[in-house]
Amino acid sequence: MRILFIRHAQSTNNLLWDQTGSNDGRSSDPTLSELGIKQSLALRDHFGRYLSMKAAVQFPDLKNIYLYSSLMWRSLQTAQPIADRYNLPILGLRDLHEVGGVYLKDPETELNVGLPGKKPSELKMAYPRLQFVEELDGQGWYNASYELDEQAHQRAKRVVNWLMEQHRNTDHVVVLISHGAFFNYFMNELLGITPPYQGWFVMNNTGVTQIEVEKEELYILFINRIDHLPVDWIS
Repeated sequence: MRILFIRHAQSTNNLLWDQTGSNDGRSSDPTLSELGIKQSLALRDHFGRYLSMKAAVQFPDLKNIYLYSSLMWRSLQTAQPIADRYNLPILGLRDLHEVGGVYLKDPETELNVGLPGKKPSELKMAYPRLQFVEELDGQGWYNASYELDEQAHQRAKRVVNWLMEQHRNTDHVVVLISHGAFFNYFMNELLGITPPYQGWFVMNNTGVTQIEVEKEELYILFINRIDHLPVDWIS
């Protein structure tokens, strides 16, 4: 099994932070920025090099490519051009969402409050290639409280265990379109690193990390590869 973990393209929240250094005015489920759309198309156009199974170009059988995405809008928007180019379904996996979930800060209490998120029917209308891996709440795919740190750890464990059950000891290329903070929880769980964590895996927008799993062995081939982006498109 080969895993390609990809952070979504730049969102309007990412842009807000870059411009102001503040989360004031953030969206609970932002879309891609203008730059983010360009990044997603650049990723699509150079995606073949990341699918290559060896140093020499050896394109995998399309039936062995599994394109999973977080159900957050910015991830689905990043996944869509790849799905269209390679005629793949987008496999919506709830547990790939960003740390914290769908939330906004209550201006009176200053506490983060979980929100429902988009309805599955709304997501299907916007993304016809989307297929849900599991049954979701019809009123909103997230529909939970703000996710705490320990809950994020447990979710990362679930994702790693589920991927191993589904894809270990296969020729599958498992593409995960997800988020920067969750990448850290995912990698620490994959590598068996226990909290408190002493460092941070940096992932730029549309950064690609490639991991190969062979029986009991784990190989990190590269982390945060962004050579598909012009320098002035890196965020």
